[in-house]
Amino acid sequence: MSMSQRNVGKTPLTRQSGMTMLEALIAGVILAIGILGIVSLLLISKTSQHAAIQHTRAVALADDLLERIRRNPSGMGTYNIGTAAPLGGDSIANEPAPDCVNAACSATQLAAHDQWAWEEMLDDAFGVEDENGSISSSMRGCVLFNADTGKTNTGAVAVILQWQGLQETADAVAGGTVCGGAANIDKLRRQVVLRSYVVDEAEL
Repeated sequence: MSMSQRNVGKTPLTRQSGMTMLEALIAGVILAIGILGIVSLLLISKTSQHAAIQHTRAVALADDLLERIRRNPSGMGTYNIGTAAPLGGDSIANEPAPDCVNAACSATQLAAHDQWAWEEMLDDAFGVEDENGSISSSMRGCVLFNADTGKTNTGAVAVILQWQGLQETADAVAGGTVCGGAANIDKLRRQVVLRSYVVDEAEL
């Protein structure tokens, strides 16, 4: 009997090809881990970007209030609100009268209007309005002033902006000045402090 006749009707032996179920499962697990890593990286990047934007806005807003104070140093007594009752979160319900944009105002009236306008900017940048029109925001602003000896409106001024971040790090005000709220350790707390020197020419 020839070799060809012996193999008639038998299944020929072939080499295995393609992926087994185990190999496909391992490939799927590796792919899933890679996708999770990419998503985690994007989330961290988004959080860091949000924190940087908040910090940049806070610096710009603090500088805006400093410029208002420099233009109206005689209203320092009104600007100097301390840390117990900070601006922000719609703390000033209504616009003070008169409207200092279109009407003549005293230094005190202009300072009160500046505070209202500045808080509107603060809440617009960081606040969230609910269905009832109430503003919810963790951003708070304080002003501290130390007059020079023998002066009333000339001296060192600090504008403090404080808010809650998205991730825990070190408390931004540990050992410093707390703008509203409790003085306990808060690892979510962020703060920007801009300092300047204000001169009231009337006191020179």
